[in-house]
Amino acid sequence: MSRSLKSGFIAAMAICLIPVVARTEPPANRILTFQQGVNGYAGTIDTEIWALATTTILSANPNASSDANNDGGESQVLLRFENIIGDQPRQIPPKSRVRSAKLLVSAFDQGDTVNLHRMLVPFEASATWNSMVSGVSCDGLEASRHKDSFTFGKIAANSSEIVFDVTDTVQTWVSGEANHGWVFINTGGNGWDFYTSEFENQSQRPKLVVELSDAVPIR
Repeated sequence: MSRSLKSGFIAAMAICLIPVVARTEPPANRILTFQQGVNGYAGTIDTEIWALATTTILSANPNASSDANNDGGESQVLLRFENIIGDQPRQIPPKSRVRSAKLLVSAFDQGDTVNLHRMLVPFEASATWNSMVSGVSCDGLEASRHKDSFTFGKIAANSSEIVFDVTDTVQTWVSGEANHGWVFINTGGNGWDFYTSEFENQSQRPKLVVELSDAVPIR
């Protein structure tokens, strides 16, 4: 074999032996949605508690009202999404990094500003004004003094969907604290009403949308 042919053969072999490095894409963000009756999810617990019906269980109602003066007595709304964290499909893996979390509800009655506070104690679907000890106080014991989010009560002309940013609270739960849900507290006497998990139209039931930034857990 001539020197030139030999050199060409060696060069070709060298090219063939260069390892092929697979191109890796950055992990895609994963979005999980929790809404009663959608994709088999059935863990929404929501109910209204009312100072004028202290022992009445209202969890079967298709709508709930947050009102500081509901016919003369305050009403509050409790909401929790159970079984959202775990190792099963469609659950948030423990210690995940939450990029964003949004709570969406469909309001149908515009009212005063409503504040959303993280609950610090558990509640049942059968909760009443009395069982929550004269309603919920945002005192750092029953519910957080800090509000997760709030709404001015206004409803857009083209949509009844109200969005609350709850990223910090969901991250707190994913990082290990107990998930006791939220309480809606109205700052005035003009009620603010929305559809609950019992409403017949699934698309208008409360929904929690969580976006995980990647598959790398928090250490």
